[in-house]
Amino acid sequence: MKDKQVITWSFISMFIFMMINFLMSTPIVKITDRNLASSDIWKSTIFVLILYLIPIILAVLNWKASFYFLGLVITMYSLGLLNVILTMATKSDASLLIKVLMDIFSAAAIVANAYWLVLALRLRKEQKEKRRVELVAQYQKEHEQETSK
Repeated sequence: MKDKQVITWSFISMFIFMMINFLMSTPIVKITDRNLASSDIWKSTIFVLILYLIPIILAVLNWKASFYFLGLVITMYSLGLLNVILTMATKSDASLLIKVLMDIFSAAAIVANAYWLVLALRLRKEQKEKRRVELVAQYQKEHEQETSK
């Protein structure tokens, strides 16, 4: 159940980042020193899809270590969202409304990514506790078998 929540929030994180990435490539944000070709947005979108989807697919296939890789990806893109906020503040000639909206959208994405982290940590704690209980039960069973001999 919690796996599904973490995976769902992974998709939300990916979608929000791709939307912000697309918006940052449009003329509406009026970045002053940008040399962005139209193919760059597609390259970065493909890169985002690859970095998010590979660990998501592995998580669906129940490879638990995929959440660690996904955590690194989400952290990396969260830093990119901080860069969006800084870029809008320092290098954008857009109206104040556009700047504020982009900053709010980026901050909301960072909060969503932090929520993903909370969910992932809770999942890890639950899995660790479940494994501990299984090991204790196995030890007790083995100990009972040894003492009954």
